[in-house]
Amino acid sequence: MNILIVGLGEVGSHLAKVLSSEGHSVTVIDSNLRNLERETEGLDVRHIKGDGSWPSVLDQADADVVDLLLAVSSDDRVNMLTCLFGKRMGAKSVVLRVKDTTPFEGFRTFFRKNLMFDLLLSLEDLAAFEITKTIRENQAVEVENFVDGKVQMRRLRLKRDSSLLSAPVKDIKIPDGVLITAIDRDHEIVIPGGEDVLQADDEIIVVGEPHSIEAFEKLLGTQARTLRKVVISGGTGIAEQVCRALEGLRVDTRIIVEDRERAEDLSAKLAHTLVIHGQGEDLDLLREEHVGDADAFLAITDDDENNLMSCQLARSLGVGRTVALVHRPDYVSIYETLGIDVAISPRLLCASRILSFVRSGSVSTIATIEDGKAEVLELEVRPGSKIVGKTLAQIRFPRGCVVGAIARETGEVVIPQGTTEIEALDNLVLFILTEVVDKVVKLVRKS
Repeated sequence: MNILIVGLGEVGSHLAKVLSSEGHSVTVIDSNLRNLERETEGLDVRHIKGDGSWPSVLDQADADVVDLLLAVSSDDRVNMLTCLFGKRMGAKSVVLRVKDTTPFEGFRTFFRKNLMFDLLLSLEDLAAFEITKTIRENQAVEVENFVDGKVQMRRLRLKRDSSLLSAPVKDIKIPDGVLITAIDRDHEIVIPGGEDVLQADDEIIVVGEPHSIEAFEKLLGTQARTLRKVVISGGTGIAEQVCRALEGLRVDTRIIVEDRERAEDLSAKLAHTLVIHGQGEDLDLLREEHVGDADAFLAITDDDENNLMSCQLARSLGVGRTVALVHRPDYVSIYETLGIDVAISPRLLCASRILSFVRSGSVSTIATIEDGKAEVLELEVRPGSKIVGKTLAQIRFPRGCVVGAIARETGEVVIPQGTTEIEALDNLVLFILTEVVDKVVKLVRKS
């Protein structure tokens, strides 16, 4: 692929190294000449000094012929302008990376139309989802979140005494809002038809609304002991998102916030979270809050050293698990060497997610399954598409493709049935085998 990267921070630098080593034609833009020379030394990449949000700089970088434009600088506004100008100049696909998606809430479709990005990635969203997924005690359950967390994909293993083993898939009674999209059988992905029968030790991949999947897990008997208590240090946007997720899981959540004004703000926003004004590295405070009895301690401040210190103190008190946010990716291995159970870097998460898109060959990919044997795509149905106004039963997607969810322009999320009718500007979440991706993309986008 011909790839243009705007911004050589931790995300851009990591992408430039990996993508150039994989044989892609890579051009990078950064306004800091010294940073450009340092980060591209020894790499087979073309580098251009300048502001990537200026059309003249994008023109110099041949943005009109790139297959993929990655706007990953540390400035959200620069990235937005880069997307808009790059797409208008002719870039085939554009990825917009932002730190904070708060301005997009309720206006995501508006921003997508007017900034013309194909994919939006937020460091805060990625980190919050990863932290929440990490501390779920049912480690056998793989969780991915789509459509701002309104849709989940989970992988569930069937026990030998499961009641689902004797009946064809079409006869299985599952809660509304859940679809069985695939079967992972000995690392081979099967898209089930109505007559397929589930086998012992199959791992079924389901897509649906989180509360409906929870009900399905109870039906299967696969739910492990749930989280009881979590203590969080830090008043960041990531910490706030994690609190909201834990409130949804009905976990006893306590958050320690150093800034008093931010503590009062969070106390007003979080109805079921105890907000404590203090410092996460205050040993006496950690003892008072009985951190040693918690299932997990999460250090999610903007200071890496404070995160390390507070995790080590919590560990000394006997907490079940420690998770630290790491802003400098090169610190990840150091944290784990020093005994932190999990170190999470938002920038590495963002880079890894972008790499999965590039390697899958489709910028619409939002997850990959079994080393790329299957993918989850998010495709927008454009006005004039051949499938607008038709039901799923009438469209007849090829075998190997399941429509797992539909996100409407209004913000409504639909877990579809055969009678569900497709509307213009719907975003389809598709679970799909790699070999039929091209057919499905052509079908959705054909006028």
